Amino acid sequence: MSTETYVRNGHHVEITIDSDPTGQCTWSYTIDADGFTEMRDRPVESAESAMQAAKTHANAKADMLPAGDVAE
Repeated sequence: MSTETYVRNGHHVEITIDSDPTGQCTWSYTIDADGFTEMRDRPVESAESAMQAAKTHANAKADMLPAGDVAE
């Protein structure tokens, strides 16, 4: 399992990547420690692919929120 945290549009984003025994990877994230989102039904082949998919999804969601007050 790996985790990455960063600030996007003034919001804290925390992404977690998990892998199963077969090496398939899934992702989940929270924005401002709220609204848990996960993708478990379509695992990908690598942690890098999972992280990129999670960032794309999380960034789009964070960009739709009103700007937060956390400095980037």
